[in-house]
Amino acid sequence: MTIFTVHIPIGARDPEVMAEKIRLIPETASFTAFVFGPLWLASQGAWLAASGFIFAIVALIACQILLGLPAGALLATLALIQLFIALEGHQMARAAASRGRFELVDVINASTVEEAESIALRRLIGAMNQRPVRPAAPGFTDHDLPGIGLFPGAGG
Repeated sequence: MTIFTVHIPIGARDPEVMAEKIRLIPETASFTAFVFGPLWLASQGAWLAASGFIFAIVALIACQILLGLPAGALLATLALIQLFIALEGHQMARAAASRGRFELVDVINASTVEEAESIALRRLIGAMNQRPVRPAAPGFTDHDLPGIGLFPGAGG
């Protein structure tokens, strides 16, 4: 079972819009993110993180060329960067979705993406059909209110 976060466009209340634009982001590591790194981040909408990692990779290669660092050290550092993207890439995509035009509305535990999507849509549409219950206003008497100064209640 995988945990998914459910994101919908901000202000979307139409079920068709929600069904078309819903984003489910799993809480797992990604082998594709390990292989493709910043390109995978860019495809997930995390442009800021992708550009930062591209800048870091270019800076590492420039340091290797200018300072004559061993190629093994460069490859190990690049592998660690890719491993970090694989482990934390979905979190970066989640942050990018929250910064952008999406809002987090639910967290779901499901086996597959399709199952998670059907659960999410069922919950969202069910929540739209329910009217919110408004709590009753609490009733206070003068004796319930805290006293201020020498005269705590209306009676003195």
